[in-house]
Amino acid sequence: MQEWEKLLGMKWPQSACDRSGECCRGAAQLSPWDKLLQQAAEGSQTARNFLSQYIPYPNRAEALLNAPDAVEASLEIARMRGDKEEDIIFYHCIYLKGQSACQIYEDRPALCRDFPESPFGAIPKCCGYSEVKKQCLDKIDSLKAELQRLKVLQAKQQETDV
Repeated sequence: MQEWEKLLGMKWPQSACDRSGECCRGAAQLSPWDKLLQQAAEGSQTARNFLSQYIPYPNRAEALLNAPDAVEASLEIARMRGDKEEDIIFYHCIYLKGQSACQIYEDRPALCRDFPESPFGAIPKCCGYSEVKKQCLDKIDSLKAELQRLKVLQAKQQETDV
């Protein structure tokens, strides 16, 4: 169980995938293709795994046309982290046939089987995991509000103790 699951008292589902294909059509990286190739050549297994199934879109407009929800989800995360939106490169999976049919779904790579690992990543609003992500974020907001309430109560208690 992940630490965030313990803190939130929530369990991330094993599979809520609805096979929309949005994550396959709109994978995002801060690394351009040539840098990923260099990392793979230097032995990065993560880069090798990614490059074995994803190729870059020729431009952002093409990614937006094919995976608008995934692109927006990735840009939203980039804004939250302070990354430059223009540095994000969008990729699509070579195993996707049509809009959402994975040709190797039963034998898909771990990268796909494990997506998404948590509610804190770029999950497109059309994804089957988006509702669980919303529930997790609502729980975080609730916990923040409770923490703020407790801080106010603590401050009031300290005032009366003086």
